[in-house]
Amino acid sequence: MLARSEARLVFLAGGTLLVGELETRTAHGVTGVVDLRETGLDKINLREDVVSVGAMCTFSMVAAHPVLSKLADGLLKRAAYGEGPLNLRNAATVGGVVACAEYDSELYAALLALDAAVTLYTLEGMKQTLPLRKSSIDGGLIAEVTLSMAKRHGGAARIARTPSDRPIVAAYAAAPCDGDANPEVAMCGVGPRPLMAGPPLDPPDDFKGSAEYRLAMAEIVSQRALAQLEKAPSHVR
Repeated sequence: MLARSEARLVFLAGGTLLVGELETRTAHGVTGVVDLRETGLDKINLREDVVSVGAMCTFSMVAAHPVLSKLADGLLKRAAYGEGPLNLRNAATVGGVVACAEYDSELYAALLALDAAVTLYTLEGMKQTLPLRKSSIDGGLIAEVTLSMAKRHGGAARIARTPSDRPIVAAYAAAPCDGDANPEVAMCGVGPRPLMAGPPLDPPDDFKGSAEYRLAMAEIVSQRALAQLEKAPSHVR
């Protein structure tokens, strides 16, 4: 359907962003949508040492799942709750988070910290699995996100205008429980999309906070997230 040349169609997943863009005419040139609800991409499966999360799984499904909700001390659950209120969590999807890569998405940052991989199908029908950290997901149908179930500790910190608001800046950190590797820190609110800590940051300058303020807060939330790892118990809950 997407390969049709006489129309410009886009994927409709949870619709939390696309519907608003269509109503306000900011999704220019779109003539129709391809509804993904009947594709069967709303399953969470455990396979040996990995968990696969279908692209149509909602934030609420992630937060309620008995394995995902406890992974890395509940890192994904915390991130899902940071994305917005219940009505949004019941509609917004994991695939939509990856596709849109909003600059202040805590769930995207948590997926980065946990070194998630994305499986997608190109318009030619080829299947690809790409590491989220090293790839810009642009084009094709996102099928699932896969995560290792290796035991890890997690820590997160955020700064927002109110506890229920989307963050100005947030940091998510993860590290193996055995301590054999250094912690990994991902951030949002410090660039055009969430990213791993380390490279020069390019934060926006908007009504929520100046670029200078975001840079200063980035260091603080990173330290707070890492401090939670140091205080983590010796077992994974």
